[in-house]
Amino acid sequence: MNRANLIAQANQMYGNNILNPQQLKWMDKPAGDPSGLAYLKPLDSLLVRQTLSLTEMMVGLAGSAKYGIFNNKGEQVYYAFEESDFCQRAYCPQTRRFDLHIVDSANQELIRLRREFKCCSGCCWFACCGGCSQEITVESPPGTIIGFVTQECSCWRIHYVLKDETGRPVLKIVGPGCMCDGPYACCCENKFTVRS
Repeated sequence: MNRANLIAQANQMYGNNILNPQQLKWMDKPAGDPSGLAYLKPLDSLLVRQTLSLTEMMVGLAGSAKYGIFNNKGEQVYYAFEESDFCQRAYCPQTRRFDLHIVDSANQELIRLRREFKCCSGCCWFACCGGCSQEITVESPPGTIIGFVTQECSCWRIHYVLKDETGRPVLKIVGPGCMCDGPYACCCENKFTVRS
């Protein structure tokens, strides 16, 4: 079976075209601002949908993550794809090192998220320890650091702090009490609330 047939079959099964971004309705770029981040100005929310490959579903080994990023009208705003090591995805998927490239409809990279490997990151109880808290570096354009997302210690929910390039806190993010992950993640959504 060729690639086009596999994509058509997956799109029919999952009701989306994230596997082939050219088939989607992309959001029109707002007039008057040439930057790729202009898409974000009129939006008050984003929906991020992960794309699973048929190989991942059949074999059970995680491939590099791919995401469609949509506005509340269902129009695609950006497309994101992960660059990471196979061994880290297979043996330490929650703590792996990765670069997440976020591109627009012209396939121009606008934002890059970088996370380094930490062997015990992710647990909200131990995020007080620097070696156990997740931290992501945000670059836009790629190569220019504009901020950080750092996990904070919490008893139950996941808490993150958005910081500017100097490390000064700007916003807080509170995650759900229970994360949907793994094979059942497609059946539910994880909502994160941004607070000033």
